[in-house]
Amino acid sequence: MRPAATMSVLLSAPFDRVWEFISDARNLHLWTVDFALEPPQPRGDVFDVKTPRGTLQLAVRSDKSSGVIDFEIGTGGRVTCAPSRLLKNDDGCVYIFTQFEPADAPPGLFERLVENVKRELEILGERFGKPKGR
Repeated sequence: MRPAATMSVLLSAPFDRVWEFISDARNLHLWTVDFALEPPQPRGDVFDVKTPRGTLQLAVRSDKSSGVIDFEIGTGGRVTCAPSRLLKNDDGCVYIFTQFEPADAPPGLFERLVENVKRELEILGERFGKPKGR
C-alpha cells in the first residue's frame, strides 16, 4: 500500500466563490506548485497542462452538492486521481486534499509532493483568507 497524506486549510471566503476557483482547471497555474506553468488548455472535457516535466492531460470530476473535486491526471493512458473536497464551514469553508505517493516513485518524491501541497494550501489561504486567530 502506497503512503498518503491528507491536508486541509480553513478559508474565510464563501463556499461558492472558492468552489468556482478551485474546480476550474483553468486556474491551476494560479495556485499549484511545480505543476501548471500556464493556464491549462481545454480539449473537450480534458485539459492539456504544461508542467515542468512535459504536457499532461487533466480531467476535473466534480460535484458541487458533495464538494468533491477530483483531479484525474495522466498521459499515455496512465491516469492517477488526486482527490479533494470542499466543504461548507459556517460562513467559510474547508478545503481537503489527499496526496498519494505515485506508483514507482523515486525516494523523496512523495515528501516533496506533500510539501508542495502544503504550500498550495497556504496560497489558497492567502487568496481566500484564513479565519482570524487560526
